[in-house]
Amino acid sequence: MNFLRDIQSLAERGPTERVEEECPDCDGYGYIVTDNDVRICHCLAERQLRKRLKKANIPKRYLSKSLENFKNDTDQRRNALQRVRRYVKEFDSSSEKGGLFLLGAAGTGKTHLAVAALKELIEQGHTGLFYNSANLIRDFRNRVGGSNTEEEKDRLDRLVSVDILVIDDLGVTKLSDFVREQTYSIIDQRYSENKTLIVTSNLNMKELEEQVTYPVFSRVCGMCSIVNPGDIDFRIGVSRNKSR
Repeated sequence: MNFLRDIQSLAERGPTERVEEECPDCDGYGYIVTDNDVRICHCLAERQLRKRLKKANIPKRYLSKSLENFKNDTDQRRNALQRVRRYVKEFDSSSEKGGLFLLGAAGTGKTHLAVAALKELIEQGHTGLFYNSANLIRDFRNRVGGSNTEEEKDRLDRLVSVDILVIDDLGVTKLSDFVREQTYSIIDQRYSENKTLIVTSNLNMKELEEQVTYPVFSRVCGMCSIVNPGDIDFRIGVSRNKSR
């Protein structure tokens, strides 16, 4: 009975939005009818994936980043890559989604790994959102002044609802009381809703706590597994050791 309803629904709906060339496998309907069921066509699945990736707000510089092209030329970076790969592979089988806390010096590939993990999980069917910490602070402040664009409002509205949230460069600036409260509220709600958080930071643990304050720092540490890709800046090939 459900099978017949699916066919009738497709007939009434008509072809989905056209792409450059109509798909020869489904004639533009987006679904393929077999003797036993109705399944989504690859063309519609690809369009849905492109939409999810576009809404994820990934910066242009990182759109091509993947786990495959991560520069794993040191033991620490190889270990970091292995841990992120395992995290992505086991994501759907884990009841508690938790997250990743990519901590280390500048230029060690933290954002690359965070975006690569986000893209992999979006390809698995999840929704996601990338936010640079400085831009998040700006949008929080604009919301108070009522000057957010519609695109910014939409991003802020999805901070809690998306399956995976990436906050890049946490601690780039010291948080005001208002921004700290907003940040903690988002992170705490995601923790309560069992939503994934991926965070990157160039600061060591003590510096980060001082910048974002203990409540935010504590919640991030409680939600995420720490991954450190090292202290060698691959862009200039030097060590950026910090006291821990």
